[in-house]
Amino acid sequence: MDNQFFTWISQMNLNLTETQKKAVLHDRGPLLLLAVPGAGKTTVLTVRIAYLILVREVVPERILCLTFSRAAAKEMRERFDLNFGDRIKGQVQFATIHSFAYQVVRELFNQQGMAYQLLEEQTGAKGKNGVMRRLYERINRVLPNEDQLDEVQTAICYVKNRLCTPKELENTSADNFDEIYEAYEVFKNEHQPRLIDYDDMLLLAYHGLLNNPELLKKYRQQTDYVLTDESQDTSLLQHKLIELVAQPKGNIFVVGDDDQSIFGFRAAEPQYLLDFSSTYEHAKILKMEENFRSTPQIIDAACRFIRQNKIRFDKEMITRNSEGPPLQIRQFQNVEEQNRWIGEDLQKAGSLAHMAILFRNNQSAICLAQELDLAGIPFYLREYGKERFFKHWTVNDVLNYLRFSYNDKSLAVFEKIWTKMDVYVNKTQLEYLQEDRSDSSIMEQLAELPDIPDIRRKDYLKLKEQFQQLNALPPLQAIKFIRSKMNYNKVVAKVCEQLGLAREYAESILGILEIIAAREESLPDFANRLVYLENLIRNSYKNKNTNAVTLSTIHSAKGLEWDHVYMVDLIDGNIPDRQALETQKKSSTSLEEERRLFYVGMTRAKHVLTLCVPNYYLRQNATPSRFVRAVQMFLSGKESTSDSQTETDDLCAGLVVIHKSFGEGVITLEQGEVLTVRFENGVEREFLRKFCVENNFLWAK
Repeated sequence: MDNQFFTWISQMNLNLTETQKKAVLHDRGPLLLLAVPGAGKTTVLTVRIAYLILVREVVPERILCLTFSRAAAKEMRERFDLNFGDRIKGQVQFATIHSFAYQVVRELFNQQGMAYQLLEEQTGAKGKNGVMRRLYERINRVLPNEDQLDEVQTAICYVKNRLCTPKELENTSADNFDEIYEAYEVFKNEHQPRLIDYDDMLLLAYHGLLNNPELLKKYRQQTDYVLTDESQDTSLLQHKLIELVAQPKGNIFVVGDDDQSIFGFRAAEPQYLLDFSSTYEHAKILKMEENFRSTPQIIDAACRFIRQNKIRFDKEMITRNSEGPPLQIRQFQNVEEQNRWIGEDLQKAGSLAHMAILFRNNQSAICLAQELDLAGIPFYLREYGKERFFKHWTVNDVLNYLRFSYNDKSLAVFEKIWTKMDVYVNKTQLEYLQEDRSDSSIMEQLAELPDIPDIRRKDYLKLKEQFQQLNALPPLQAIKFIRSKMNYNKVVAKVCEQLGLAREYAESILGILEIIAAREESLPDFANRLVYLENLIRNSYKNKNTNAVTLSTIHSAKGLEWDHVYMVDLIDGNIPDRQALETQKKSSTSLEEERRLFYVGMTRAKHVLTLCVPNYYLRQNATPSRFVRAVQMFLSGKESTSDSQTETDDLCAGLVVIHKSFGEGVITLEQGEVLTVRFENGVEREFLRKFCVENNFLWAK
């Protein structure tokens, strides 16, 4: 029967390797299938389900196949129906973990006669954001921005999925998180009908089965086989829920790859895979190590790169694919040059639909959209709804500064920025302005107030002159003037410190504004360009499945593939991110996840992989990503065994260095033994590599 089955599926062009066949044939008991990128895991899962039904005569309804996302569950069902739907009667349970948990919760609440609503299905003030915003404002006495709301909601998700308490949570900048968490739980429980969110589904299902033996018995009896996909993305709570249903039969088939676990912020628990044999007695482990996607050049570099991680299963990714072009590592003066080059390279491409540009943070999409639009390259942004650049408070501040420079009599605009100016204005003065009907400049009205110290009166009149000067400047110079002469940089630093916001992120937003402004001649042109770009990005979803290049974060690109992948903005602070770099001495966990993220990006490419490194990032001096440097060493035949920056004798173009006499600079050119270094003051100097190394004059930052 087994041979007949494999002969039959081979006629459907489903030709399996020996390891894949072993996975399909696994009968009873727990199995962990470690599948490297591009190993055909979806094929194995669907074929195994067909094998269980057609050969082992398992009832389809008694097979539960769980995956992480709706899209993955939908794809799995469609693939299964396409290949086997005409031969199999009955319905296999393809579901996300959340939808399975919801099924359990519905049954629990029906037994208890309890009415409930899903919070995520509510809108406006009654929706999750509205509820969280009110609680945050009530407890912290300040209205939160979108970043702060995200921080709180991510922290709540993490606590529940890690099965820990709010007090045990580390690395959250949310003010009074314990109080917000408690208030949120009280609000949902006291609401009529009771409110639950997606994370509650999991927690309620887990505790419901744990504390309701009859219900647990029912689910165990109706489920003979459990299969899980993308298990490296599964949280501890989700693993425990699945474990409850799978035991005591233990017929659990877990597919995942610890090297692709990149959702730690959502409490993904790759350690559970590493401990699989401890959780399930007599567990078997199989490794699908053949990659059917990428060229040997990409496979070799990616495989050697991920081996730097210590907490992982040892795997040897291989491929029988044809040779391809060598990996490209491109260094650029700045982000603008990087994106302009990509636009020019894409213009030579035959089909944009098979190309993608990957980045760590969505803000990279703004500068890419700017250059791709100018180059006439259509694009599709996978996470177009998540980009908040155009609504960021610093963007609004800058635009309001510019609006006020056109009309310094506008109280409506002044009310939006009076707290963001580097002069003293209090609420009493603001109330006076609101009552006064004078048609003069706001700054003049403030200067004419009685009992105003002379020094403050001078500040108001100086600010009036600055707004007049601002109005006459071209866009780029105007933003620089706001940041430096009008001390907005100082204001940003103060606001970030008071509200616990990331100053670096706020400054990067201003850097993007400067990049956009540099291409415009007038302030109205600049304002119109921002509106145009916002609409362009918002409507980019219409380019899906057309001849357009895909823009995506690496997180969102997981599970996908393209012929040519550009990975951009590869600098320390982006990938690995700043937090991972700051905590690496205490724990290697966060840096290992960053390395896994880079690895996922690399393995999206089928034929061509281009790594792009700007020497300056958003107008700031940048250090090339240590991950790129590691890959560069592999390509040169060396091995990288350290997470520290490059050793001195590995000086190369693009590296940020320190000179004993001249300070910090960037190596811009290598000509044999001669290195050209550009320093922060713009001066370029040439040095002999050997002399600098032997005398310790030049070293990596």
